[in-house]
Amino acid sequence: MSLATLKGWVKRAAVRTVWAYGPDKLVARLRDCGVTPGSTLVVHSSWLAHNGFQGKPADVVKALKAAVGPDGLLVMTSMPYHNMSSAQWLAKGKPMNVARSPSMMGLISEVFRRGENVRRSLSPTHPLLAWGRDADAFVEGHERAREPFGGASPFARLLERNALIVGFDAPFSSFTYTHFVEDQLAATLPCALYEPELRDGVVIDRDGTRIECPVKVIAAEANSLRREARLVAHLKAAGVLHGGRIGNTQLTWIRAADHSRESARFVAAGGHFFDAPAGAGQPAQPN
Repeated sequence: MSLATLKGWVKRAAVRTVWAYGPDKLVARLRDCGVTPGSTLVVHSSWLAHNGFQGKPADVVKALKAAVGPDGLLVMTSMPYHNMSSAQWLAKGKPMNVARSPSMMGLISEVFRRGENVRRSLSPTHPLLAWGRDADAFVEGHERAREPFGGASPFARLLERNALIVGFDAPFSSFTYTHFVEDQLAATLPCALYEPELRDGVVIDRDGTRIECPVKVIAAEANSLRREARLVAHLKAAGVLHGGRIGNTQLTWIRAADHSRESARFVAAGGHFFDAPAGAGQPAQPN
């Protein structure tokens, strides 16, 4: 038996035994993280072959719904593109069809998107999925928000609700709420957060109506100057960014209010998670 074959056998055996967990254990672990019935839970996810979960992606979704209950709200991202910027997506000229455009944010989010009573916000670049008691009110008006994660977007409602943001085998870098934090701190950034011109976006709603949605995109310079590792280090040191495991699944979690407060405190104290542009007269901070 080759070493590779042996490692594969050991991993498969671990999935069935020491790493094994089911929906009930997942709900219990989420309770440990702070999810309570009636709360708002945002989930970013990856579906990995050896995560230890004894079930299908649909069973993960059922467990997440059970964790918040019918009086809570479950939220996921559902961008219709992957491995490209929102500017590149918009340049393709394809509309975001709220009923038909698949979520490219992982298998779990796509299974969730197809579920009964799941609502999708009408953003051409950053649509959110929501299920729960007031899902319609949560996603309402996203098509009118020119900054897709600004104060007029559903991302602001995550702060109002003090949502818990959880990564299920998805790192902090996947947490789109960070863009809302950047929007709120835009005046402190050493560069413009958004490109100056609006981009043309199109959404097709559930009735088949085509809606023109002019929208801003994050500036290429801002993306190049972001140094998220510094923010992560501060959030961990402040004790608000947490990590743990269940089975062979890595969990990462933070409260929206904690993220906003501590990110603002980091900047107010003289730190920042964006470098100054070259030649701006400020020394770049180390990564």
